[in-house]
Amino acid sequence: MPLDSAQIRHRNFMKLFNDFINKHPDEPRRGMLKAFASRLQLSERYLSHIKCNRKNIGANLARTIEKRLRLPHGWMDREHDPYTMPLDDKEKIFIATALAFFRARPIEARDSLMHYFQQQFADAE
Repeated sequence: MPLDSAQIRHRNFMKLFNDFINKHPDEPRRGMLKAFASRLQLSERYLSHIKCNRKNIGANLARTIEKRLRLPHGWMDREHDPYTMPLDDKEKIFIATALAFFRARPIEARDSLMHYFQQQFADAE
């Protein structure tokens, strides 16, 4: 069942918050919501309600978050799967090439990938 806009926005908020935490690994986790609220220029209490899913993120707040984090308009309203979103053009080209190879020769592509992984694990030992 597809997610509704409130669920998508909450999931994206949590992704942004977790990304913020990961960018500050040396900071104590306890104060991160306050720091994130400061970054967004929003109330920590309000963000706490959003984080705990007591309040939904409306369209105005979604646009505010996008603006303050320099995200494209509408970013908060779309699902973002980290495994399907290429980071840059090089990654897009790599994924397209790998997919074309797999679709043209699935057995050879699988065997090549398995061989590569085996080499990586052997080199790590």
